[in-house]
Amino acid sequence: MTKKEEKFKILVDQKPFEVEEQFITGLQIKSLIGAPANYGVWLKVNGPNPDKEIADNEQVDLSQPGRDHFFTGAKTTTEG
Repeated sequence: MTKKEEKFKILVDQKPFEVEEQFITGLQIKSLIGAPANYGVWLKVNGPNPDKEIADNEQVDLSQPGRDHFFTGAKTTTEG
């Protein structure tokens, strides 16, 4: 199996997906599960550190260890 054919297994909101691209954006993650545009995407971080928010245009490298659990939700803001 060549590197090009490798699939990256990720979880989004506890649902498994296989992606062919090594890099995925927050917007692509939301589109996988049909999350509303105003939702945020977070990368689950193990340990004491807070989960990392992924911007719509931010790319995540799925080949890095631990880059496979994402979750979405309404952004909590104090604006306006």
